[in-house]
Amino acid sequence: MISLGIIGTGSIAPHYIQAIHWLNQHRNTEIKVIAAVNRTEDSNERARNVLGIPNTYTSIHDMISVEKLDGIIVAVPFPSIYEVTMNLIPTRIPLLIEKPPGLTMEQTQQLSQLARMHQASVMVGFNRRFYSVVDQAKRLIEESGGLLGMRMDVFERYRLLRENGYPSEKLEKLFTANSIHCIDLIRYYCGDLAAIHAFSNQSSEEPFNHRYAALIVAKRNIPITFQAYWHSMGNWNYEFYLQDGKIQFTNMEEALVSFRNKESYRLTPNQADRDTKPGFAEQMMYFLNHVIHFSGNAGYEGAMSIHDAVNTMALVESLQT
Repeated sequence: MISLGIIGTGSIAPHYIQAIHWLNQHRNTEIKVIAAVNRTEDSNERARNVLGIPNTYTSIHDMISVEKLDGIIVAVPFPSIYEVTMNLIPTRIPLLIEKPPGLTMEQTQQLSQLARMHQASVMVGFNRRFYSVVDQAKRLIEESGGLLGMRMDVFERYRLLRENGYPSEKLEKLFTANSIHCIDLIRYYCGDLAAIHAFSNQSSEEPFNHRYAALIVAKRNIPITFQAYWHSMGNWNYEFYLQDGKIQFTNMEEALVSFRNKESYRLTPNQADRDTKPGFAEQMMYFLNHVIHFSGNAGYEGAMSIHDAVNTMALVESLQT
């Protein structure tokens, strides 16, 4: 059995629990979240009674001192991820942390350096990479001879969130804390980047602030256009341009495939993504197979690692210059 701990059992934790239950039922895994850490006893009571986590603590130190854990999920609110991860890395327990790993590239680099120092394995939860439709699109791109280009629109509901009382300090971090999901997909599909020509007006008066546009060129000679205008109307969506065709994501969960002289069709989610929060089941399988079971002499440094995340954070910051 794989025994996991989780730190923070707020809004995201139930999705991890649901994905784990689904894997145990459908993939014959044996995963159990045996312990949780929360700041308050009310949250720990919810972890026990609602999420079925038997052992709860108000101290990370107490949990890791008592429990024998194969891995830990860090699901705390995004402003706390960096500090919690810094404290956990020296334990060398494999970590799956929520995004963003740090609020800046510098903080993410510090986590990367600390992980190398302690030979620790840290995976960052960019779960969009594990959407079944994302995987289908990537395979279709390869079968079609590669990308001619890519477009990415990353509109945030800034005004709606503000009207509904979303804290201002979190609003101003949406690009790093939330848009990072789509930005990471640019690297996932197109690989390492060669050049970024970006425009933004973050400091301008409203409604001319929070405008972002960029032309990005991947090392594989793929041009990518990026845009986000938060005071306008729009959604997260992106397109891939192929020879005689394209793949259009009008949301993150489905895509329309069109080729010249052929009938268009949709890419749709698989069973895991229909039954659980999309991407979470496959992300957990990746954590088990590539991070917890990693047998190298040093910490895990492959895709989704904290070291790889430094490059995504670099792109995030470049798009805000």
